[in-house]
Amino acid sequence: MPAARKAASRSKRPVAEKAKRSVPKAAKTTRKKPASGAPSAVPASSGQDAKGLRVRMFRVGFGDFFLLTVPTGNGPRHILIDCGVHAKDLGSIKDAVAQMAAECQSKLALVIMTHRHADHISGFGTCSDVFSQFTVDRVWMPWFENPADETAVSFQASLTALAGRLTTRLAARGDPASDQLAAMADNITGGMAAAGGTGNQKALDVLHRGFKNTPAHDYYKAGDQPTLPQDLVDAGLSAQILGPPSDRSLISQLTNTYDQYLTDAAPSDDGPARTFPQAFQVESYPENAFKFFGPDKVKALINSVQPNVLAAQAKAADNTLNNQSLVILFSFARKNLLFAGDAQWGNWENFLYGGAFGTPGHTEMTDKAKAILGKIDFYKVGHHGSRNATPKDAVAAMRLGCVGMCSTQIHAYNEVPREPLLQALSQRMQGKLARSDQVAVKNEGPNSDAGPLPKGFNDPTGELFIDYEF
Repeated sequence: MPAARKAASRSKRPVAEKAKRSVPKAAKTTRKKPASGAPSAVPASSGQDAKGLRVRMFRVGFGDFFLLTVPTGNGPRHILIDCGVHAKDLGSIKDAVAQMAAECQSKLALVIMTHRHADHISGFGTCSDVFSQFTVDRVWMPWFENPADETAVSFQASLTALAGRLTTRLAARGDPASDQLAAMADNITGGMAAAGGTGNQKALDVLHRGFKNTPAHDYYKAGDQPTLPQDLVDAGLSAQILGPPSDRSLISQLTNTYDQYLTDAAPSDDGPARTFPQAFQVESYPENAFKFFGPDKVKALINSVQPNVLAAQAKAADNTLNNQSLVILFSFARKNLLFAGDAQWGNWENFLYGGAFGTPGHTEMTDKAKAILGKIDFYKVGHHGSRNATPKDAVAAMRLGCVGMCSTQIHAYNEVPREPLLQALSQRMQGKLARSDQVAVKNEGPNSDAGPLPKGFNDPTGELFIDYEF
């Protein structure tokens, strides 16, 4: 680890207690106890053939929409991992959902919602009529979505309320920087739905009770042993839950600047944010610092710095929700696939170091994390290629020559995707990194700057989605 990294002391907050779950009839909600607090190593390989195992990435704009197909004795079975778009909506999500419905014959073994950002769930609300005809065996969500967990419910309600206030205040400013921050906050709520309420709440309602049947719902944290539909188990699929952590102090850890893909000089302190950063600390004050200001002058001074305060709040809220992401490792027939959602630093450090980085016993990558990353065959690039969603240590530990997919859209947010990160991943993957903007949709052609689709990937219809078959 670079010597410049400083150990940060973090106050520990109590882990949310498990509460009894009240669920609808015919549904069963489970969250199994973890075998241990740290991620387990990659399961032993079986003699199976991975033929028929496929990952499909849809192009919808700035959003995630992935379909994992697993061969079983009863034919192919499908796992939907997120379905949403927010910024730079290309108008293709309805076509994408329709294509998926036809492909799956409106049957899904598993639906996974990594976290509740609109760019990961809005499709459930937009296409609620299509999803109402789907039969689903199980639904996985992060523990923050458990309606029987009062701590989780309160946390999400507070975050949504804050986002609503920020959206209104930032949008009123009308400048480009504030507009982008307002869109960031709006991603937390999904905006207002046509029938009232927020767009994200409509999508969440579909995920909880909007399918043709009432599937079992599971709410997981790192280390929990997940429950898969039996035919997937019989086929040889296994899964590990690597995130999110249960420690809310880790959920609030937004970034470790020395471990991200930056080009500018990093600040001297990469620990947790303080109320008064060093730049605002002085040894002594000049006499005129304490002169009297009238109320109008005070208000003007406050307003002059308010955009920075709102910006910090918007970014913190956005990153906190990203850190709630389910991080899942699927293993099938000697192939290991890592889906990281939009996990950011606090989520990653729990997986990589077994706890808060820099605290005693958590200063180096664990052997188990190295074993997992050293054997992955597929990585779903976190947070659309954002700099703060794939740490350098993780990239360096990935198996040389693994495959990656990044769902992204240029000009949605500043420096997303982050080119130094994509270059590092592509180098590690020996060029086998595909981007969703390398395929056309009805309203937009491929992004010429993204280059051609790498060898090994396929766009069988020439538009809408990209496949990787093992």
